[in-house]
Amino acid sequence: MRLFVALALPPQVQEHLDLAVAAVGDDEPAGRGAPTLRWVAPGLRHITLAFYGEVPGGAVPDLTADLAAVAAAHGPLRLQVRGAGVFAGRTLWAGVREVDPPGGALVRLMTDCEDLRHPDAARRTRHRAHVTLARARRPDAAGLDRRAQVLSVYSGPTWLAEDLELLSSELGAGKGGAPVHEVLARLPLGGPTPAAGFPDH
Repeated sequence: MRLFVALALPPQVQEHLDLAVAAVGDDEPAGRGAPTLRWVAPGLRHITLAFYGEVPGGAVPDLTADLAAVAAAHGPLRLQVRGAGVFAGRTLWAGVREVDPPGGALVRLMTDCEDLRHPDAARRTRHRAHVTLARARRPDAAGLDRRAQVLSVYSGPTWLAEDLELLSSELGAGKGGAPVHEVLARLPLGGPTPAAGFPDH
């Protein structure tokens, strides 16, 4: 199964962000074929901490236990969605700012989650916490940079992230070819260190 670990956005954060996204929405003229941008549905928006790709089902209990230990070693984080940008001319994203505690705790959490499957050289060397908003069907889609510029002043409500989620993703299984995400485990940040034999979801 295709797995990743993420922080969820609370409903009030999703709703606030959705108002901002709607203001820069898909204004392409009708009747010109497939839209240039594919917008991420609000219910699928999240902050990816680490992407694991294909993982055998039998490995999920051990991965869950390892993630529980990582979560236990990190306290809750007060976060805020703020600003926006574009990756590689194709992906529109909103930034995520760590309000408290300061000092890179979110990046350390991302690194520790990623190291469980991609340690050392196999791990990404750059982390930018973000929420993906839309993807272009081709590079340098018209209007992508303009939308990012408008959203660059966006500042959403703060919230306390208290747990991380291990999710499976089934590509193309949702409405309009969107992925379907299923939460396999929800693990508290700063929670108790799991005992040996931590149960599966």
